[in-house]
Amino acid sequence: MKAETAIVGGMVATHTAVFPATVMIAGGRIAALLDPGERPDAEEVIDATGRLVLPGCVDPHVHFNEPGRTHWEGFGAGTRSAAAGGVTTVIEMPLNAVPPTTDAAAFALKAAAVTQSAVVDCALWGGLVPGNVDALEGLREAGVAGYKAFMADSGTEFARADDGVLWEGMKRIAVWGGVVGVHAESNELALSLRARLEGAGRRDSRAWGESRPPEVELGAIQRALLLAGSAGCRLHIVHLSIPQGAARIASARARQNVTVETCPHYLLLDEEAAARLGPVAKCAPPLRPRAAVDGLWREVADGTIDCIASDHSPCPLEEKTRGADDIWAAWGGITGVQTLLPLLVWEGVRRRGLPLERLVALTSTNAARIFGLFPRKGSLLPGADADVVLFDYHREWTISADRLLYRHPWTPYLGWRIVGAVDKVLVRGRLVFAEGEVMSPPGSGRLIRPG
Repeated sequence: MKAETAIVGGMVATHTAVFPATVMIAGGRIAALLDPGERPDAEEVIDATGRLVLPGCVDPHVHFNEPGRTHWEGFGAGTRSAAAGGVTTVIEMPLNAVPPTTDAAAFALKAAAVTQSAVVDCALWGGLVPGNVDALEGLREAGVAGYKAFMADSGTEFARADDGVLWEGMKRIAVWGGVVGVHAESNELALSLRARLEGAGRRDSRAWGESRPPEVELGAIQRALLLAGSAGCRLHIVHLSIPQGAARIASARARQNVTVETCPHYLLLDEEAAARLGPVAKCAPPLRPRAAVDGLWREVADGTIDCIASDHSPCPLEEKTRGADDIWAAWGGITGVQTLLPLLVWEGVRRRGLPLERLVALTSTNAARIFGLFPRKGSLLPGADADVVLFDYHREWTISADRLLYRHPWTPYLGWRIVGAVDKVLVRGRLVFAEGEVMSPPGSGRLIRPG
């Protein structure tokens, strides 16, 4: 067959198998997977000898903060760093933008930013907040991938959804089979614990974790399961940090449709790292004890956890450093979209024996399925978009600020020496990253919608 591009000599990894094959690309899509002994007929041949050939990662949880806080990241810097990390599709969250994406008009503003600046493909979350239930249908028509709700105060313009708002929104969203993604932390308990700690003069990094113990997260997960089950709504729990929560979710699956993600920082860092790193490692939920980290890895390996998302939440470094002497003053979020895949290969595959097929499911296929993008995304099946990552499993490198393409190149992982690096990345058959450089112009990425 005649194709535009052939990727030869690599070891293809999908969510079901690992095998040698030649990937044929035509018209921006996967045309065929050929036996490596077949001679490809293509205008361009990419040599992937010694490389893993993976479907591009689908990161369902990033914050690019545009419009309104573009100086924090924006779709330009955000998608360039995604491309450098092998992430070819992102689903961007509705908060941290001004205005937040809680109606069709706000969706249109964010969509314009995507088409102007993005270099990878982007889908968008909508929001579920007090007073916008009547706007949910407009968000569905605009093409959101899901509806995000906060059960705790977000610290931004994105208002918390109490149980009444959640239940009303879930009943409405269930009518068209949509999914509600929930930041599951119990607001009242977190506020009470914080007030007690602040009253005692606690400003140290450990105080943040003590204000949001596992009970804060577990109680909210249980309430979210109850409300979604009663409403008949699909539920997605974001950034799970405790294995106890995964156990409750696994039990609920016999009765309702619920999925869950965790993040690299909950699999790589613990509460001791949070104390050592200070504000740079502040996030919500907070980092947990080492036993919880190991417990989450067991839930990752056995299939309880569906996907791993970066929860990339950037900010100017001064938003972190102002918390050096007062942890409550620091912005809570961790940058991580560019390092998601390399860190998971290094820690998960190399050090913990996670099968490559499971890695692909966790970083690509499952998220595409949950949010209505499969098989166009998250797959190397013929007909899928030719979103392909060539990964050098043996390259050793150091995570350093000069390698990071974030607008503000800080991360808790600075100085880490790891093995495994992204070599080349294609989006819809177009080379977007190679030789350590982004190759595509702003606006080459597309806004995509479920289905």
